[in-house]
Amino acid sequence: MGRYREPQLTGLIVWPDDVHYDAARQEWNTLFNKFPLVIVFVQDTQDVVNAVRWARHWNVPIRMRSGRHSYEGLSAVDGGIVIDVSRMKQVKVDDRHGVTTVQTGTSNIDLHHILGSEGFVVPGGVCPTPGIAGVTLGGGHSMLARPWGLTLDHLLELEMVDANGCVLQASADHNSDLFWAYRGSGGGNFGICTSFRFQARRIDTVGFAEINWDLGDLEKVLRIWQRYTFPGADERLTPTLFITSSLQPVQSNFAGKQSPDFFPVVMQGVFLGPATELRRLLQPLLQTGSPRKITIEEMPWLEAVDRLSASQPTTPSPFKSTDCFIHSKLPEAAISTVRRFIDNPPTSSVTVLFHGLGGAIAKVPSHATAYFYRQAWSKIALWATWDTPDDASAGIRWEEDFRMAMLPYTCGVYVNSPNLAIKNWPIAYYGCNFEQLTRVKAKYDPENVFHFPQSIPPA
Repeated sequence: MGRYREPQLTGLIVWPDDVHYDAARQEWNTLFNKFPLVIVFVQDTQDVVNAVRWARHWNVPIRMRSGRHSYEGLSAVDGGIVIDVSRMKQVKVDDRHGVTTVQTGTSNIDLHHILGSEGFVVPGGVCPTPGIAGVTLGGGHSMLARPWGLTLDHLLELEMVDANGCVLQASADHNSDLFWAYRGSGGGNFGICTSFRFQARRIDTVGFAEINWDLGDLEKVLRIWQRYTFPGADERLTPTLFITSSLQPVQSNFAGKQSPDFFPVVMQGVFLGPATELRRLLQPLLQTGSPRKITIEEMPWLEAVDRLSASQPTTPSPFKSTDCFIHSKLPEAAISTVRRFIDNPPTSSVTVLFHGLGGAIAKVPSHATAYFYRQAWSKIALWATWDTPDDASAGIRWEEDFRMAMLPYTCGVYVNSPNLAIKNWPIAYYGCNFEQLTRVKAKYDPENVFHFPQSIPPA
């Protein structure tokens, strides 16, 4: 009779006495300061299997991590194991069929550049540094969302390690209930994903637009901007709108960098068509207020990616943020609410980001995948950061008060921007899909091994 062998951790293992421990445990949101028992940077699927079995043997809480971008620090845990896939970055492209196999530690920006160099794209998130795992599993709002849909709409198959350390595949033809659930439930609920297979799209040049205004034009611009997200608007354009208010001059990327060219109201857009058509399409915005700087041109997709990335946060910082869905035209009361909060920043920097959705996203039924809020016209992201810990409570309160004030004009919250202050989070994140998600959870993780605040419970 064979002797039982205790499970062993493999990969790059970081214990608390390691000189690299503090760097290894840091989250993107530095508001959170957690101390795991061990952090394992896995190199392959077998390392993930070993880590799960080790954690089960020692009854240690498990967290999984790809890009460290969990808004509420949910990819770290005190006294548990963090299984980090960020070193699993292989990307393989089938040029003939446009199918790409991607390990789940690959970042947004790396995937864009690897695929873009071969003339392909999987529409991923706008921020460059999140891991593709979290982006995909929660939805994936990209600058190609209106013409081509969500990141998860391009997912063909995934590989996952379950709570028993077994490797499963899920697709439309195999473990289809798990495949349904993973497309919109967010990360961490059912297992640890190790690779994805995507249907990529061909891409070459795109139309790119950036228009800048002073803060005095906020209301006028927002009234016109939202028309580009209404049903029937040209789906080739995906627009965003940044509105930033600061107690000190900062760049429009709300990353806290000094810049003499700071503009507090910035529209950006990617258009699948020529710049001449894009300029005609944007005439209503160009005639709104007094634009300070205008860029409308055609460029290679990867150049547009880099320009978009420059408008995003670039370094870890403390922040509070939530993304809520908008399903109708914003009334004047909502626009006045935006003005009121942006005019009263309690911290060094606050930002409101609007992102156009709809289009191809809305052509998929809300029950076809776990991602429920497909009929949303856009989303509004509220974001506050601060320079000193003493300002944290003011920043958190600003974001929460703003979110509550916008409740009459929003419906639903993007699961990739979790907020532990939300009480009825099952409906806020998943709408009518929540009950089905609990049944899938009961099938694939009945002991609720993968659990965290606001995780999906087994039915």
